[in-house]
Amino acid sequence: MRSMKIANLIESAMSAGPEDDALEGALRRGRERLDRALAHIRRPEAAVGIVESGLGRMLVAASERGVAMTHFIDDESGLAESLTRLRLVFDPIEDAGAVRDIGAELRSHIRGEGDALRHHPDMRLAGDNFQRKALERLMAVPRGAVISYQALAAIAGAPGGARAAGNAMHVNPIPIYVPCHRVICADGRIGNYGGGVERKLKLLRAEGFALAGAAARLPEGFVWGHRGTRIYCNPDCRTALRVDRSRILVFADSRHAQEAGMRACRICRPE
Repeated sequence: MRSMKIANLIESAMSAGPEDDALEGALRRGRERLDRALAHIRRPEAAVGIVESGLGRMLVAASERGVAMTHFIDDESGLAESLTRLRLVFDPIEDAGAVRDIGAELRSHIRGEGDALRHHPDMRLAGDNFQRKALERLMAVPRGAVISYQALAAIAGAPGGARAAGNAMHVNPIPIYVPCHRVICADGRIGNYGGGVERKLKLLRAEGFALAGAAARLPEGFVWGHRGTRIYCNPDCRTALRVDRSRILVFADSRHAQEAGMRACRICRPE
């Protein structure tokens, strides 16, 4: 009996005249709410393809918001794991043409072109709240600069959380576009990288760091830039030695510091 009443009500609403506009409006609003609920249930699509990055093959996924995944493919198991992770949020659709431009941007970046990466990152695979925040803060570190794990953790809200920052870099779903290669150890050592240290060195060289061979540390000639004062100094400047290290960016040289909007210290006068 109850189902009959509901059916009759719907039938009546569908055939209603102008006097029943209020009921028709209520039904329309109900359908709109249902459509919004279904949109949350349906996973967004992501075009997927394999590109040559200049550092080897990469699996690339692109959504309507931008680049959702870039992952170095060194073996079949890595490819399978990446697709499994992608399916947590997206429905992958094979479409090599849709990711071709991203491959071209990656290759241009490796050749040293400063404005090559034009697609925006889609951060929906970024992990938990801290990991997402650390990766978002990392995107503010400019080309030609690096930051320590300790400093990145501090600006992401976890002072002393260098290990947590390292874990966030490990789960970064969009390497290069979200530049986890720009995170190093506080003592100047290059540190690890999910794609391998040799790739990290090549990326840093492409961005201005004069790293020779299998260099394990930053070379001479770098300068320290303070994110608060916007002043850059030689590492042995007495002013730089007193500042909070969590506020420091390390630039490849004075030119890169200036390009990032820094001005030279009047005490140590870095070249």
